[in-house]
Amino acid sequence: MVESIHELRKKVQEPVRAYNDVAGVLVGDRVSIHVTRAFLALGLSPDVGTIGMLVCGLAGSACLPFGGGWAVLGFALVFVYYVLDCVDGEVARYRQVEKLEWGFHDFLFHLYVKSAFFTCLGVYAVLETGRWWAFAFALAALLATIFGKALYDAALVLTARYVLMRTTAERARFTREVLAGSDPAEMERDGDLPGEQQPFTFGRVPGLARAVLTNFDLSILWFLAAAVIDLFRVPMIVGGVTFDLKCALLAFYGVVLPLDFLDRLYTYHRTQGFQRDARRLVRRAHHFRAK
Repeated sequence: MVESIHELRKKVQEPVRAYNDVAGVLVGDRVSIHVTRAFLALGLSPDVGTIGMLVCGLAGSACLPFGGGWAVLGFALVFVYYVLDCVDGEVARYRQVEKLEWGFHDFLFHLYVKSAFFTCLGVYAVLETGRWWAFAFALAALLATIFGKALYDAALVLTARYVLMRTTAERARFTREVLAGSDPAEMERDGDLPGEQQPFTFGRVPGLARAVLTNFDLSILWFLAAAVIDLFRVPMIVGGVTFDLKCALLAFYGVVLPLDFLDRLYTYHRTQGFQRDARRLVRRAHHFRAK
């Protein structure tokens, strides 16, 4: 007998609540838990969710250039991709069979799907508008999404490569660089310091609006809504260019996402985010011992 939804939330969602973003808080956790319960009742492996998310994401993206009802189906399938992305982790966490190797595949699957999503949207925009430059909005949105992901992972990758995996002399030199200006007592702390790895909270309206409007997973829902509306309205014509709500929304993301990335990049530099994240990893590694 599978536990109740409330009990399942305690087992598979609360332990990773601190890592949730706005999409997880508003949508992901609320939808995925019911699918997770079905997976558990049917005895399905978390691998089914992981493979399913890739298939749904790529298949949904492939439907987008055809427009009309195909676009609605495509966005719906990409939303299923997002739900299954939550489900595979929840099922694995419940059965205590999480594997780092599948985390690697999961990471790449996200890149595959997001690349296919914006590429196919760009193709649709070109076909709909008859203007080749419409693809530039999709390309800008895609690059901003990928660069945004790389921005926060760079500290982990570079610290592991240049501090944890180098020779003793090189490791000592890079470690001194990472720890320069830090409180010596900080290195004795095993775990997060106050203010680190805070879960998403509903703060001021501008910050919340920015999080909602720049989140990839929530954008799927906005595109789905636009696709449904486009079924019942004629395309707009401005300056001789024909476009619909999906194209307008793509243009919005093609401008807003790059601006959002540039602001995050500036803030990351200004607040010394790289040094902070690298120091955090070194501190954790200092306390880590392989058993």
